[in-house]
Amino acid sequence: MKRMRAFGVVAIAACLCACLLAFAGCSAPAGTGSSDGAQDAAATKTVVDAYGRSVEVPADVQSAATVGSGARFVVYAGGQDKLIAATEMETEPALNRPYTIAYKDLFANLPATSNGNHLLDTNVNEEQLMELAPDVIISSRSAEECDSLQADTGIPVIGITYQNQLFTDNVYTSITCVGEALGTQDHAQEVVSKLKEWDADLKARTADIPDADKPSVYVGAVNYKGAKSFTGTYANYAPLVELGAKNVADETGQKAAIDVDLEQIGNWDPDFMFLNAGNMDLMKADYANNKAFFDDLKAFKEGHLYTQPFFNFNGTNIDTGICDTYFIGATIYPDKFADVDLDAKYSEIYTTLLGVDFYQTMKNAGMGFTALSFS
Repeated sequence: MKRMRAFGVVAIAACLCACLLAFAGCSAPAGTGSSDGAQDAAATKTVVDAYGRSVEVPADVQSAATVGSGARFVVYAGGQDKLIAATEMETEPALNRPYTIAYKDLFANLPATSNGNHLLDTNVNEEQLMELAPDVIISSRSAEECDSLQADTGIPVIGITYQNQLFTDNVYTSITCVGEALGTQDHAQEVVSKLKEWDADLKARTADIPDADKPSVYVGAVNYKGAKSFTGTYANYAPLVELGAKNVADETGQKAAIDVDLEQIGNWDPDFMFLNAGNMDLMKADYANNKAFFDDLKAFKEGHLYTQPFFNFNGTNIDTGICDTYFIGATIYPDKFADVDLDAKYSEIYTTLLGVDFYQTMKNAGMGFTALSFS
């Protein structure tokens, strides 16, 4: 009888164990039960980045680090509060990178895990990144570099690409995928919607201007690989492309920043010149040495010299680039932009992309959109 009772107890215990195991299987952690797929799906999500790379990231990203100029787009996507590491570029705020000024207190307290170069050679402290263990890395480097960094660190890397672009699918996708990765997709979508709104507005204002009525434009003293004087220019200059304007540098057949000579500028003899006031020392020296040449140029004689903040510095400041586009448009096509309150438009653009009205900071620092004189 005792043996029968003992057997019964064992049998009941075995049944209870089996039931418990079966129940445990229904709620087992990923990799141990029949609902693994659902568990994994809940723990991660797939984000397609600007290079078309499918990247698995945590479903609820709490922290991010950046490489290259990725922090710029983290700000545009509204995710700056999730940053736990940035680059040396961000820890050295400058007016030519508005996002670094807008959030200088944040960046001042973040560790720098790379030198931050956007296109030039970069270096990344992978060991430090792994110690910090961000949920995701946002990188503006090439797709190949994104793959390599992800393989080396085991941290998902979202790649963005946007050099010298304003209203392009690359820009829209870069903002969108960063927002999706960081969980700020609603904010990111609002920003992209405003970009598309400004794009439509600018195109509508200039679409019906006959080529014969378009003045010739030269953009000079642009910065690339160092400061440049008059002869540093840009072919395929994004604001002029957006406006359908006549950029004389496009005649070179080039697609980006180039150096020309004074003779070529004289041959073009543009109607309007937009020059980077940040390089005024270089331009004043050139002007003093070639005064007769410059005074004979149409833009100099007619007072069509203007300055604006240039927007390419370690990547493209989309905000400043759009402001420049409105300024150039209102300058060369005044009738088409007569109803635009430019100061209000600049404030709207910076506030949308940065979350703060950086235009007021620019004005206080003496940087603006204005006529220029060498006399």
